[in-house]
Amino acid sequence: MIDSNIELGKIISMLISVFVMILLYCIKRQSKKENFLFIIGYSTLSIIDIFCFFYFKLTKLPTDIFYTVGFLTIVFFLYLFYYFKLLYLKPLRKIQFTIILLFVLNILIQIIINQNAFLNFSFNWLYINILLLLFSIILFLYQTFNSNKILHIKHYLPFWISVSLLIFFIGSIPIFYFRHTISEQLYFIILLSLNIVSNLIIARGVLWHKHNCWK
Repeated sequence: MIDSNIELGKIISMLISVFVMILLYCIKRQSKKENFLFIIGYSTLSIIDIFCFFYFKLTKLPTDIFYTVGFLTIVFFLYLFYYFKLLYLKPLRKIQFTIILLFVLNILIQIIINQNAFLNFSFNWLYINILLLLFSIILFLYQTFNSNKILHIKHYLPFWISVSLLIFFIGSIPIFYFRHTISEQLYFIILLSLNIVSNLIIARGVLWHKHNCWK
């Protein structure tokens, strides 16, 4: 019964992700090119989730390599580079560039200390990536709240994307950390709830998006 509930939750999560992907691609021509970086990153993560769900269901083999290569490296790099492109204040861009360098350095360190780094999903690696992403979001929010974009914040899609990422990753840190001390069902229920809330926020941002807010 528990396994069936978890599987149903995963299916619901995947369907919501597909819906949000469709919304994002519907407005990609109306938004700045920078926004396409997030769309690619979000789509990559969604496709990995869907692929790994059916891959494990059919083969019962570990999916760590797909999440390590796809999520910890490609997706997070796209997100960090997305914020680099959004930042136009030179001091903030320099800081963001440093964050990206730290991200690349961390990948090299992970490979050096563990030859099988890509074969085993590392939560420590994930925590570092989340921390770097949170710093990036803070830089972006600082720039946004000190610009005229604050006047049209409810129509500014990158703001809602940032809120969505903050809610999901900040909310998931304690769940990931205590994953061994809570039940599997509670673990997936909380992650599913965070996923639904964050996706609804992105959907809200897309639906309220206005082209003239980018000017």
